Amino acid sequence: MKVAKIADEAIKLYQEGLAIETVAEELGVSYRTARKAINLNGAITRDPSTRVKGRTDPRGGKKVTKKR
Repeated sequence: MKVAKIADEAIKLYQEGLAIETVAEELGVSYRTARKAINLNGAITRDPSTRVKGRTDPRGGKKVTKKR
């Protein structure tokens, strides 16, 4: 099974901070295969929405900054 063969490397790359898409590119597999490999041994995937919290205006604009 392809997923089992790449699981250790996929988890290592993902835990180093790479996105699943980048892990897939590095290993030469599809996004779905990389995601399955990462989740195979119970690794918890990051919530993609947390990376933008506090960085954008909820109305869809750029970051709101206070002028002093």
